[in-house]
Amino acid sequence: MLIEIDEDPTDRLPLTPEEALALYRGALGNDGCNGMLLCVSGGPDSMGLLGLSAAARAYLPPLAVATVDHGMRPEAKEEAAFVAEFCRELSIPHATLNWGDTDPPTSQEAARKGRYALLLNHARSIDASHIVTAHTLDDQAETVLIRMASGTGLGGLGAMRPNVVRGAVHHIRPFLEVPKSRLVATCTRNHWLYSSDPTNTDRRFARSRFRTLMPILAEEGLTPERLGTLAARARRTEDALEHVARRTVDGAIIRRAPDGGAIRLKAEPFFSEPFDLALRMLRNAMLQIAVEGQSAVQISLSKLERMLKHLRIAIRDQRPFRQSLAWSVIAHGNGFIEVRTAPPRRAAREQNLPQKTERRRA
Repeated sequence: MLIEIDEDPTDRLPLTPEEALALYRGALGNDGCNGMLLCVSGGPDSMGLLGLSAAARAYLPPLAVATVDHGMRPEAKEEAAFVAEFCRELSIPHATLNWGDTDPPTSQEAARKGRYALLLNHARSIDASHIVTAHTLDDQAETVLIRMASGTGLGGLGAMRPNVVRGAVHHIRPFLEVPKSRLVATCTRNHWLYSSDPTNTDRRFARSRFRTLMPILAEEGLTPERLGTLAARARRTEDALEHVARRTVDGAIIRRAPDGGAIRLKAEPFFSEPFDLALRMLRNAMLQIAVEGQSAVQISLSKLERMLKHLRIAIRDQRPFRQSLAWSVIAHGNGFIEVRTAPPRRAAREQNLPQKTERRRA
């Protein structure tokens, strides 16, 4: 039996500057902010973000705008020029960030990573403490489905966060709980023109395919609102587990290496605590010895789960255990666990020996 979903009439109402300001304050939380770089592509979401931010600028930190031209579509230059013209009308500084001399990205994921690298570099160059993107509730719902299809855990199910730290810059998404339809209505009400990116409907990309499924799923009750609520609840649960995991790991630490490259911990909590909590404890211990460039996204969840299963058996049976994962070596013996930086891989060492490499090739 199909579930009838009554459309919320407020989903079609334009956002007001006052609402946008409240959403900004919610996303910023307690952050100190000395400047915001708005990431504007020219689509309805980002043009709504730009227009509303300009309308509320008297109550916001200094604003700047950047548009990324990936070089993937010939229309991109015109779209960047279109955004720049609107910024001139609003008296907001604008910069077009070009991909550079390298080939255009070959996938949406590569484009996303490259885009953030350009935006973060520009934010630092203009001393902006925050970048702002116009991700909406629809984007969040699609991300939840994509993460589910990839076999994610609870952390991944939380999808996008309204405020994350990327290096020295914060990334906020003030419209993450706002339906896209409200931003389209905002642009229509205010006569703000916007462009349409054809890749949004290109079925070669997973996000586009999931987007076409959304109306069908909504008929069965799986609306963007419910998927967004699921993500928010998953984030709260994940945050609570992470808090307890950090506290438990801190209480289990016996000694730290002076150079920060190793820690020794009591083994017992990694066996006695619930599996999912111990999983986060192990990941947290790895992150405590991480250096710049090493992050949780590099730790395979499935590999971490397998490692913990074997580690818990070793703790139970009081026998030695040693295994490497990502940048770490995890070892158990005599009731202790040691997490230390893994030695350089042989391939990495060989990169420092070009003469020997050349001889082998010869």
